[in-house]
Amino acid sequence: MQELCNLADTGSNTILYTALASSLLLIATILIIYLKTNTNTNTNTNTNYRYRGGSLSLLLLAGLALAFILAPTAAFAQTTNPDCDPTSQSGNNQGGGNSGGNQASITCPTNWIVVPGNPAYSTTDFCVMKYTAKNSGGTVASSNDINGDGSFLSNSYTGGTAVSTATDQPWTNISQTDAITASQTAGTGAHLLTENEWMTIAHNILTQPANWCDADGSNCGNAPGTAGKVLASGHNDNTPNFPLESSANDTEACYGTVTAGVNTVCGADPSTQKRTLTLSNGSVLWDFVGNVGHWTSGTETQGDLPSFGGNGGPLEYNFDSGFGLDVPDNWGTLNYTNPAVHNPGAASWGVAQGVGFLYSDFSSGSPAVVAFYRGGTWGYGPGSGAFALNLGGTPSDSIPGIGFRAAL
Repeated sequence: MQELCNLADTGSNTILYTALASSLLLIATILIIYLKTNTNTNTNTNTNYRYRGGSLSLLLLAGLALAFILAPTAAFAQTTNPDCDPTSQSGNNQGGGNSGGNQASITCPTNWIVVPGNPAYSTTDFCVMKYTAKNSGGTVASSNDINGDGSFLSNSYTGGTAVSTATDQPWTNISQTDAITASQTAGTGAHLLTENEWMTIAHNILTQPANWCDADGSNCGNAPGTAGKVLASGHNDNTPNFPLESSANDTEACYGTVTAGVNTVCGADPSTQKRTLTLSNGSVLWDFVGNVGHWTSGTETQGDLPSFGGNGGPLEYNFDSGFGLDVPDNWGTLNYTNPAVHNPGAASWGVAQGVGFLYSDFSSGSPAVVAFYRGGTWGYGPGSGAFALNLGGTPSDSIPGIGFRAAL
């Protein structure tokens, strides 16, 4: 499409140049005729005047016609193709702009993907890490043996750079405060994923048939909300009982969920779980949901959190989908977190459909600040989901199952 737009630009420029050249030619012709008729003094004066006047009139009329015809034509050549957006740029093969096409409006680093912006969340197209952040070059300061058998050591690091790679364990055991700093090491302009950016991704994911599958990650490609299908929610069944490395092959969507480090085709075993999610532009994210939770930059005071009957705890967003959870009767300042706000169809989807649940550490009138982490971990179970939100930690808490990813 960009080649066609460039061709339209070339065409319109050619027309403008032609109009200019024609005008110059007309002026030169007028001058020649004027000089010629003035030098012919032996000719009848009235005849010369009529000749000059008639010729000048015709030539001026022709020039005006060219000006009125060619200039609008040039503008028409540029504007009749709605895909010729002067702000678009050639992008990589990771996705497109708001239209969901293959032409990306921005170019992202390797192993980052383009996310189409969403005006509802005041976002334009942006880049996000394809994989949960890993630490490159840092020194292990301490290790937390999560299972007591050495199967997973949640490391704390001194130094290092945040990178997006399929291999290595996610950078966890990090606080929101430190994740904000670590995200900035990922590149110029990089930052910890914001709430608006997370919600932009989550809503895009929610509407893609490729993400609605059987519970074992097979038979995807269903209309959102189809009975018996769920929004893929990643590795969350605690088997294996630690976070997994990703695969560099996007077709291995259930990689490691039966045996760590081994690809099992989704549906080939009852315990497979789909770890990839696809955006409207074809970009693929790994472990946006499940495996490890993700800090966003969001914070709020406990007194402004959602609650039911004056209490916090685990809550459904819109209705009890079979887990006996209440729905908030007071949303505080966080009504935007409800997926139904910008997608009314989601009012009938809950934990049972893979949307995720909300945990609120509400305390009436409390000014204490809580930090947002999202998505769910390897042991979160059905509470995992693109809209899963835990409001039970503080910005300084380092949690073994919580990592992050950067955006720019």
